[in-house]
Amino acid sequence: MASNYTLIINSSNLSNAFNKNIYTYKFLTGNLRIPSNSEICVSSVQIPYSIFNITSIYGNNTLSFIWPVGATTQTFNVVIPDGYYSVSDMQLFLELYFINNGLYLIDANGNNVYYFVMSYNVTYYAVQLLFFTLPTSLPSGYTQPANFVGYPTVARTPILNITSGTFNVYIGYSPGTYGSQTNTVNSSFNSNITPVGSTVNSLVLRCNLVDNSVSRIPDVLDSFAIGATQFGTNINYEPAFQKYIKIKSGNFSDLSIQIDDQDGNTIRFLDSNVLITLLLRMPV
Repeated sequence: MASNYTLIINSSNLSNAFNKNIYTYKFLTGNLRIPSNSEICVSSVQIPYSIFNITSIYGNNTLSFIWPVGATTQTFNVVIPDGYYSVSDMQLFLELYFINNGLYLIDANGNNVYYFVMSYNVTYYAVQLLFFTLPTSLPSGYTQPANFVGYPTVARTPILNITSGTFNVYIGYSPGTYGSQTNTVNSSFNSNITPVGSTVNSLVLRCNLVDNSVSRIPDVLDSFAIGATQFGTNINYEPAFQKYIKIKSGNFSDLSIQIDDQDGNTIRFLDSNVLITLLLRMPV
């Protein structure tokens, strides 16, 4: 015979205000006795999808362009504000950067012309980089912005410089330079490694009471995929069946839940408005 209890974890239990990934439930008695052969499982989880994929915490928020101007080049070091970016979002951010730094022209129809474009290539499961040749003078019918950086003496494309372990993982490129100072024609590249997009694709729940002796991480309670959940909406998880896990016996003052990514890395959430329902089963 067993006694069953329901525990509700929410924002009132937050115990890590910076990362918002640890929640601690204080038992009402201050000291709960857990007998041998007790078990716990997850009943349901709702977690706001508020994890940035580009952030200074990951160190993936910088890149640089080498831009031909006159007979030399200028280097533009770009710092990307922390946020969640699709490739389309990233292109829009770069276009704003180009506008602010005079790295574009305006065609006869009033459309901005950009000489670097980043886009999805769904066919190859890749991010495509397009480099277009910069003219040596103002093309017929075009106008230049007041802050225009200048024309190269020889028609050349911009160069994107990607360093190791940073932005390259997001777009799926080996570290290096793409484009060339001697490249006088339009050029295109596709990802040469699998683009990650976001380093977090699944969540792992860890619990200080769990005694999961067969796992490399012995306090693993459960895990689930983010799947097709859109950033800014709730990640919802309801197990198809009750997956009870053995917990430690003894006296405990609290129960702690920690949320990590699929590789066991710490995650930083922006929103702590979680709802985690746990089922506790103890023999009597």
